[in-house]
Amino acid sequence: MTNRDASLTNELARERNREAADRTLLAWIRTSLAMISVGFGIERFGHAALSFEDRLAGLSPFKTRVFGASLILIGLAATLAGMWEHRLVLKAIATDDYRYAERPPIARYMAMAIVAVGIGALAVILSGS
Repeated sequence: MTNRDASLTNELARERNREAADRTLLAWIRTSLAMISVGFGIERFGHAALSFEDRLAGLSPFKTRVFGASLILIGLAATLAGMWEHRLVLKAIATDDYRYAERPPIARYMAMAIVAVGIGALAVILSGS
């Protein structure tokens, strides 16, 4: 393999990594939009349910607002984390001696936050108050 072939191979690999980083950022954005939409939906559903004559047991404007806002905040945090990770990857790819480096497991942190909100919601539903 000549030096020119190696250089072309490296540039093509960088381009593939750049495109993968862009796809990952888009996945974070889609996930964030879903979380924000579900959070907004929970808040709106709670607001609509409270307008019924026979209110649902254990439901209050505060509870639905807190759980809706929690998902919206997690969605915003996921967007910011995805943007931060994307910037780091692009910065690393731009270096001449690019090597893979471990990064924080952002998806795991987001999953833990969603589990915490879910456990809180479950506790509220089971308490019935």
